[in-house]
This record gives sequence, structure tokens and C-alpha cells, in this order.
Amino acid sequence: MKQIFTKNLAIAIASSALILASCHGNKSDKQTASTADSTNIKEISQNVKGVVYPLPTPFEMTRMLNNIGATYVRGILNPVDKSEKYFTEKAKALNLGIYGADLAYAATYEQKQDVKLYSQSLKKLADDLGVNIDYSKLLSDEYKEKLNNKDTLSNVITSTFYDTYKVLDQKSNPNLAIMMASGMWIELMYIATHISENTYHYPGIVKIITDQKASYSKLMDLLKEHNSNADIKDLESKLLILKPVFDKIDSGLHEKDYNLILSTIQSVRKTLVS
Repeated sequence: MKQIFTKNLAIAIASSALILASCHGNKSDKQTASTADSTNIKEISQNVKGVVYPLPTPFEMTRMLNNIGATYVRGILNPVDKSEKYFTEKAKALNLGIYGADLAYAATYEQKQDVKLYSQSLKKLADDLGVNIDYSKLLSDEYKEKLNNKDTLSNVITSTFYDTYKVLDQKSNPNLAIMMASGMWIELMYIATHISENTYHYPGIVKIITDQKASYSKLMDLLKEHNSNADIKDLESKLLILKPVFDKIDSGLHEKDYNLILSTIQSVRKTLVS
């Protein structure tokens, strides 16, 4: 079984220090830039979340994984070459969300090549859906420089997610926006529950899943509101099996219930990426 945790917090702190030390500029400049980036992210979340994009930004979960010392596992992500195989609007919207989660995961772990590849797949699906968002900024030389600063990178990616959702929701097809949000949530849950062969035995992972009670409730409310669409109704029905688990999750997450979450997410996700 793959070891997914660092031995202690000191190692994680030391690694973070090395990452910061590798950035250009003096200490004062880096602190100023980091503060500005964090402020921008908070402003985006305060002004847009719940109004345009109804669920937490994917970076909230990927950072949780990073913070507990979980390692990066490329093999669990949806292969980028599959973007050529999605032909329906439904499949494209769902996998726009799935690739968005994969991109956030890669960016959190500073996997520069994967960031580039998933950015390209996102741009293709967005273009196919007629989303008039400048995804080319994710592939520009300026963007490559942002790869050296995780806060700035997450700011750019988060803004792009929000803009894409807004276009789909307000100008194109709201049902596609819901599918994008659903795909992103499902992929994040899949990543969290599949980074090791038996994630239930790692308390940090269990807590992350437990903390998704609120996001699950928001997602189900969203699906219910739009379930006159047959595809959304199908997603709602498949995820509804998890409601009893999340309803009692405050009292603890037993292994049986955790495995139900894992198997349900795995099953639903399989139908979306195939």
C-alpha cells in the first residue's frame, strides 16, 4: 500500500519553506506578493462564491490533501487524451468540471507539466462548448511565470473557473453549468478517496470527507432545483444514496459508511469519464 503521509509536520513545513525560497525576489517582495495574492483569492470568493459558483473552489479540498502530507498520484486522474472522445454537450460539461478538479490538484502539488496538459484539455472542452473565455491565458508565457507562485496560479485558475461557470449559467445553458460543478465535486471526492488503497485508515482523509457535508448538501440542492433535466435527475438519483450517510456524519464516519461514499463516487465517476 502506498504511503501517503509525511512522517511529521516539520517535514511539510520545511518543504513549504524550500518552495518559498525558490521564488524570485527578496523576502519582502515575496511576502507582499503572497499577501496580495491571498487577498485577491479571498475577494473573489467573497464576491462570487454562492452567487456565480455555488460550491467551494476546488483548491479548498486539494489544499487540505496537501496540508496533511498526501502525495501526488497522477494515475488516478482522468487522462488528458480523453478530451478528444467526449462528443455530447453533457459529456463535455461534466468533464470540464472533472478536468478542472484535476488541474487544481496538479497546481496544488506544483506539477507543471500536468498543469499545462490539463489546461490544454480544459481549453478544448470550453471551446467546444462555445465558452467565450480566454483560456489561452492559461497557456501563455506570462502564465508560465505564475507557475512559480502557487497563490497567484490558484488565483488565475479560480477566476477562470468562476468565469466559465458564469458564461454557462447566464449566457449559454444553466444545465451545463450544473453539470460542470457536479463533475468537479465528484472528481475531487474521487481523488480524496483513491490516493491510497485504503484511505479510511488515515484520519486526515476521513476528516476531509467528513467536512464535505456542507458541499454535498449544496450540490444536492443544486441538482434538485434543476432536476427537470433528465441528465441532472440521473445524477441526483445516483448521489442521493449518500444522503443518509451525510445526515449522520456529525456523529462520526464509520468504515461501512465511508466505503459507501467511496464506492458510490467511484461508480458515478466511471460513468462520467468513460
